[in-house]
Amino acid sequence: METGFLQVLLNPARFFEARIRDEPSLKVPALIALICGLIGAVSALIMADVTTAMLPAEMGGLGTLMVVFSTAVAFVGGFLAWIIYGFIFHIISMVFKGQGSLNRTLEVTGYGLIPQVFGGIIGSIFSYYLLSGLTVPAMSSAEEIAAFSEYLVTVLTTDPLAQVAGIVSILFLIWSANIWIFGMKYARNLSTRDATLTVGIPVGIYVIYLIITLIGWL
Repeated sequence: METGFLQVLLNPARFFEARIRDEPSLKVPALIALICGLIGAVSALIMADVTTAMLPAEMGGLGTLMVVFSTAVAFVGGFLAWIIYGFIFHIISMVFKGQGSLNRTLEVTGYGLIPQVFGGIIGSIFSYYLLSGLTVPAMSSAEEIAAFSEYLVTVLTTDPLAQVAGIVSILFLIWSANIWIFGMKYARNLSTRDATLTVGIPVGIYVIYLIITLIGWL
C-alpha cells in the first residue's frame, strides 16, 4: 500500500492506468477522506479552545457545545469535500462525453486527496503555533469578546505564518489537481485536454478565490 500511495503522488498516470483494470473500490478513498476529516477536526479543536476561552465561566456549557459542534463539522467536512469534488468532476466530464461510473470517479477523487493529508497536517501545525502563544484575557462583556475576536482575526490574517499557510494550502491543492487530472482521464476515458478542463475549471476558480483572499491579507 505504501508503494501505491507513493505512486499516486509521484506517478499518478501509471497508478490509475493500472488501477482502472480492477473493479472500483471506495474503501481506501473513504479512509483517506476519514483521515482528512480527523486532521480538520484537530485544527478546529485548536481554534475552538481559543474561542471557548473567551467566554465567561458561567457560559462553560456553551463553550463545550461549541467545541463539539465545530469539531464534528470539520470532521464531516473531510467526507463532504470528497463527495463534492467527485460529483463536480463527474458532472463536468459529462460535457466531454465521459464514460465511466460515478463510483470510479469517487475512487480517483479520494486518492487525489492524499496531498490534502499532508497539507492538513502542516496547516494544523501552523494553527497551533499561531494560537498557542496567545494569551486570552478574562472577559465578562460582549464588547470585550467582540474586541478580542477582532484582534484574533487580525492575527490569523496578517501574521506571516498565516500567509505562508495560505500559500502552502494552494500548493497542495494544485498537487491534488494534478492527481485528479490523470484520475479522471482513466476513470472517465477522457483525453488529457478534457481531463485537464474537467478538473482545472472548478479547482482553478477555487485557487483564484484563495489567491484573492491571500492578497487581501497582505
